[in-house]
Amino acid sequence: MAAERCSVCAEVAGRIVVPGGSIFENQWWIVAHHAGPWTDPGELIVKARRHCETLSELTPAEAGSLGPILRAAVAAVERAVQPERVYVACWGERVRHVHFFLLPRTRSLPAGHVTSDLYRKGRSFLRRWGVAANPPTAARADAAARIRNDEAWKALST
Repeated sequence: MAAERCSVCAEVAGRIVVPGGSIFENQWWIVAHHAGPWTDPGELIVKARRHCETLSELTPAEAGSLGPILRAAVAAVERAVQPERVYVACWGERVRHVHFFLLPRTRSLPAGHVTSDLYRKGRSFLRRWGVAANPPTAARADAAARIRNDEAWKALST
């Protein structure tokens, strides 16, 4: 996938605006909410700042900074959203740009990987079709502010 057609590159460049804006940035990574309107507060994406399509393309500096960023992002989501679990996933099929999803499983979602995934997928379809309401952008912006101000990020800047 060419960088000029990549939706993650468009987000990094600011052509796609995410609710609440950037939560954390360094020279290699950006953390922000998922841009889709059907996602819940706390559903974040940790995305490589430059276009690369596989983990093997990461520089040593990019790879070395990834673990601490994922750790801080999960800790901040845990405190701000208070989910039962935070899942971290990387697929890279539809959008071939290295990025990780942080998916908080709140108490409203059933436990269990497959059950939770099916429930989340069904809920997303209902939201896209207009049967169920999308979370308000303001709710995601509020969550972004709480996550952005969490103490977890302080350890990364020292």
